[in-house]
Amino acid sequence: MQTLNRKPIARTIRLALPALLVAVGVSANAMAGQSTDWKGEARDAWIDGKIETSYMLNSYLNPFRIDTHVENGKVILTGEVESQVDKDLAAEIAKGTDGVTGVDNKLTVKADAPKADANDRDFGDYVTDATLTAKVKYALLENDSTDGLGIDVDTKASTVTLHGDVKSSQVKELAGRIASNVEGVDQVNNQLTISGQS
Repeated sequence: MQTLNRKPIARTIRLALPALLVAVGVSANAMAGQSTDWKGEARDAWIDGKIETSYMLNSYLNPFRIDTHVENGKVILTGEVESQVDKDLAAEIAKGTDGVTGVDNKLTVKADAPKADANDRDFGDYVTDATLTAKVKYALLENDSTDGLGIDVDTKASTVTLHGDVKSSQVKELAGRIASNVEGVDQVNNQLTISGQS
């Protein structure tokens, strides 16, 4: 079974995400909303930014190995991923993005990628869990009282696990409640630690 080391990626994502959101010129609220007034290259750039941010928030993909290009709503994916599941997941995330008219998935799978075994989750489970991870992350980012960028979110079988340091027990409790209120989340495993406490 493949094991992914996401710690360095998660730290890089926390550092890079604010710059990305500024670069695409949208807030987390805008990411969920209106693109219908955008036309031509501006609309393509909006779609591109939204897909890249979705990849950044996804705990299963390495966004720095996936290149996206959008032309008239059609997404072209290039780069190299760890497995066929990652390739399919990247395409499904792109297809589910508002404004996308088609996806040309040119991603390649690493030649030495391990084969999935019978104990691995199927693709549908990955998509469901990845979607929940993104929803929880957005919800934490939208709340001014929680440091969404400092909280790592992992989802498996609709159970969300929160990791990271927060400033107080109130913030820890609030983050847990926000996660549990996200539609589709069955259970929250709140492993957040309070800064300065062991």
